[in-house]
Amino acid sequence: MPRKIFGILCLAICLICLILFTLEKADEEEGKTFYKNVFPSNNIDVNYLKKEFKEAVGYIEISDTNIAFPIMQGDDNKYYLKHLPNGNYNKMGSLFLDFRNNLFNDKNTIIYGHNFNNGTMFSDLIKFKSLDFFLEHENYDIYTESGNLSIFITGVYRVLATDAEILIDFETFNEFTLNMEKIFERNFEYSESDRFITLCTCDDVSSNFRILILGKVIN
Repeated sequence: MPRKIFGILCLAICLICLILFTLEKADEEEGKTFYKNVFPSNNIDVNYLKKEFKEAVGYIEISDTNIAFPIMQGDDNKYYLKHLPNGNYNKMGSLFLDFRNNLFNDKNTIIYGHNFNNGTMFSDLIKFKSLDFFLEHENYDIYTESGNLSIFITGVYRVLATDAEILIDFETFNEFTLNMEKIFERNFEYSESDRFITLCTCDDVSSNFRILILGKVIN
């Protein structure tokens, strides 16, 4: 290949990479700005969320993390992977309920979110892989239109992304966690009437694994 043509190709590749990087950064800034301004007054109002974003079902907040986001629910588990609550296409996506869930009324409600290296969305769930952090953080809150939920964190697990879907309904806790690799688990009394919340994101070690934070609804 003539040296001149090779130089032009290298320049073209560099320009394409620069354009892609610029677009990615702009996408990230759009997402960060959107979430920063969801509640400008820092006053969590789920009724406001429902008016602004028709598919909003709640809001989650976990202390000592950056997790403070609306929760959406679509017709599948794909749309909100790359759409903000306002419908704008964005790689940050949204936190969202599994489309199979009947809001927060099932035996197990699953909430999904991305794990990014910029600390946004569900990235801080990885903190629960630290025993100290796990022991120091037993509870978090979810705000819904019908009332606020207090969640007691029962354990941290890892599961292969290719494994069977996380159960929505089950009879025993052992059945629920059968395909999960336990990282940490608290002792707690299980009852058939218990309801659980499962927070799910990619493990930072490998995209082939998911980190699950299991929690029992205690109110």
